[in-house]
Amino acid sequence: MPVQKIMIGYDGSESSERALELAIDLAKQCDAEIHLVFVVNEPTGMMNPIPDEVYQSLVNIGERTLLNAIQQVKKQFLKYITHLETGNSGEKLLELADEIKPDLIIIGAIKHSSSEKLLGTVSSHFLKSRKHPILLVP
Repeated sequence: MPVQKIMIGYDGSESSERALELAIDLAKQCDAEIHLVFVVNEPTGMMNPIPDEVYQSLVNIGERTLLNAIQQVKKQFLKYITHLETGNSGEKLLELADEIKPDLIIIGAIKHSSSEKLLGTVSSHFLKSRKHPILLVP
């Protein structure tokens, strides 16, 4: 199966940086398009809807984070598309994957709680769905 479209969940963390490096290397080898995805997680415990200034601040962080990834991808002259989503990271990434149908999803695997000792919550969403090819990067 040729890899023509790679989706990466990117949040600027160390594991997502390593995932991005791997995605770039693979995209160069396969001449694949990279879909860079940042999900703005709405703060929990706040009034719904969240205040506009708080939401805009979170969006600004997402845009800056994506700009970092874009710079790395542009250096390699690769095709890319960015996606800035809002909501639960795992759910939004799955929804987007269903929509764009990537050949491979690359996600950094990080610890978030004791119930996910080996995998992060986003990684767990994908493994439970069993719909998409996924590569977890420690």
